[in-house]
Amino acid sequence: MGYNAVLIFAGLQTIPADVYEAARLDGAGEIQMFGRITVPLLRPILVMVVILTVISSFQVFDIVQVTTQGGPANASNVLPMYIYDKAFNQFDFGYAATMSLALFVMLIAITFAQLRMARANESDLS
Repeated sequence: MGYNAVLIFAGLQTIPADVYEAARLDGAGEIQMFGRITVPLLRPILVMVVILTVISSFQVFDIVQVTTQGGPANASNVLPMYIYDKAFNQFDFGYAATMSLALFVMLIAITFAQLRMARANESDLS
């Protein structure tokens, strides 16, 4: 949460004050400036924050390992925990490596889909 807040704060610092001043002179209110200036200019930062959050949510391992170790009847088992169990408890390294590669490909596909849908490479500042 703190890392995301720092990234969004840094993105807010990159928005020129002239844009807000021009909007105020045109009669825009705070809500209009937020919706039509701040959010579109923060879109690349917000997309990056969402992508990093999705990737980190797929990499939850330490909390599950320390607290429940997969939980009762695999109730809190996550994919990295399953990969770890296959590799180091069942000694099926080939299957674990394949699952790791599948996780990597899945994260790459999700990342490219999010970048494409959000048009993160386009800037509204120009």
